Amino acid sequence: MKKLIYIIIASALALAACEKTLDFPFEYKQPKLVLNCVLSNTSEIDFSVSRSMHILDSKEIVMISDADVIIFEDGKPLQVVPVSNGDGTYHVAYIPKVGHTYKFQVSKDKFETVEAVATITNPTTINSLSGKMATSEDGSYYYGGNFDISMNFSDNPNEENYYMITVTGKLPDDLVEYITNSHSGDYFSYEMLDSSYLLNLECKDMSVNNNSYSNLFFSDEIISGTDYSIKFSAHDYRDIYGTFYEITYSSYNGNESVNITEDPGIDSLPFYREFEYELIVHIATISKDYYQYLKSYDQYVENDGNPFAEPTLVKTNVKNGLGILGASGEVTDTIKFTIKNPYLEEEEE
Repeated sequence: MKKLIYIIIASALALAACEKTLDFPFEYKQPKLVLNCVLSNTSEIDFSVSRSMHILDSKEIVMISDADVIIFEDGKPLQVVPVSNGDGTYHVAYIPKVGHTYKFQVSKDKFETVEAVATITNPTTINSLSGKMATSEDGSYYYGGNFDISMNFSDNPNEENYYMITVTGKLPDDLVEYITNSHSGDYFSYEMLDSSYLLNLECKDMSVNNNSYSNLFFSDEIISGTDYSIKFSAHDYRDIYGTFYEITYSSYNGNESVNITEDPGIDSLPFYREFEYELIVHIATISKDYYQYLKSYDQYVENDGNPFAEPTLVKTNVKNGLGILGASGEVTDTIKFTIKNPYLEEEEE
């Protein structure tokens, strides 16, 4: 027995003697500024500034709220100062113009100054837009709606163009007012009151990329200079009518039941049975850099966690730094639908 113990001890000492420290071949690099912004001809400028992270960093993304930012329009500084929101995001009370070029110059102590340039390109023209309500596969879709959309637009000739489609949904003013007054503190009402809420999109066109399910983006490689028709589906996952009902589940002797209680007095309001819903389709002509960023980021997400995939570098056009300054020339069109109360229809059945 003692002999066995000696052998174990000797083996442990031998292994300890063979211990070797391995140095990881990771070179520490000075962090860089990261600028993220997409300029649009339809909204004021919002952007964020952060710092890059080393591969071994365990911290969360570090936002920078006190960067010095100068924005140039066609080489001349804008007479509007970016306002920091205190969390690394900034706002500029200025709407960029189509056909103009914008340069961002961002500096911060202990960081190299970064620059990025983007031009707002001419929007396309929507020739026709139509849509219809679609039923859910399981017949129990209780949300804002499923829609099948068809759109025809003109590709700008003699140019290399890139496009992005997004869709938002507008609720009637009286419904928004009711949610604001009666449910503003509810978790679900936050999305109801968000006018920029993006519907989920799906498209079977093989030339179209579906990034994060909220946008479709593609190039004019096969449609250059022509009118092009695209079909896709849009899904509003906000449970609009469900906001007005309290749903509880109970079980007795192994039998489960669902109890639905509605807001007091809601049945007297004009939108109780149905309301008019505006589906707004946005199509933007985006800059090449922004298109390449979306495509590379889409590939990066797809390869994440796959040990056999080639490493994907996300596109950046920020000189001396990282991130993206994109540009978007946008037009919109609207389709109106009537949304009926599915809870009420089930009650009547």
